[in-house]
Amino acid sequence: MEIIRLENIGSTNDYLLSLKTDNDVVAVTDYQSAGKGMGTNRWESEPGKNLLFSILVHPTWLHPKDQYLLSMAEALALYDVLSEYTSGITIKWPNDIYWNDRKISGTRIDGNIAGEGMSDMIIGTGININQEQFYSDAPNPVSLFNITRTKYDTDLILNDIISRFEYYYNMAKESPDDIHSMYLQRLYRRDGTYAYEDENGRFEAELLTVKPNGIMVLRRTDGTLSEYEFKQVKYIIQ
Repeated sequence: MEIIRLENIGSTNDYLLSLKTDNDVVAVTDYQSAGKGMGTNRWESEPGKNLLFSILVHPTWLHPKDQYLLSMAEALALYDVLSEYTSGITIKWPNDIYWNDRKISGTRIDGNIAGEGMSDMIIGTGININQEQFYSDAPNPVSLFNITRTKYDTDLILNDIISRFEYYYNMAKESPDDIHSMYLQRLYRRDGTYAYEDENGRFEAELLTVKPNGIMVLRRTDGTLSEYEFKQVKYIIQ
């Protein structure tokens, strides 16, 4: 993949959305003035300390109903690379990366549909690498430095992530069931009963599965199954 390096940009996702190219491209920056998380969330990052990048691909082979495959592919790539530096890494549905109960990475995905396939998809990721302190009201951020007390070369980590993403991207085309299975095995709170909250209040449940389309299924302590799209349910984390 071609890598475009930007010193300062509003959002790498927005930059790639405006880039008219049929090539697969990675845009990486030292600082985003309008970095985006999922929904209306914003991503806090001290300039030059972390990894802020977006990947543009053109999965015309991918039906829109299956686009969550690429979210799983990116999450697995991040899981693999970060697990080389520390234990305790999991994937928190839908595509955050957690170290124990703290967030080290978040991803936002934008896409365009053409006919029966995806014309392009942009996968924007922020990873806390060398930042020592966080000042926003985000409840549980953590960096690789906080965990290991070691500073890292962000370019080396980025190259490893791109390599792993390309591996899982090809797997998504050829073996989507394998991608789904691997994703399920690496999920945060995969085993056990935990507290959640939806529009009707708090409850306890176990994570039964996440469907290939990204719908999470929880089994409540009374046996009831509840299905959720992103933002419809909240993890209660102490």
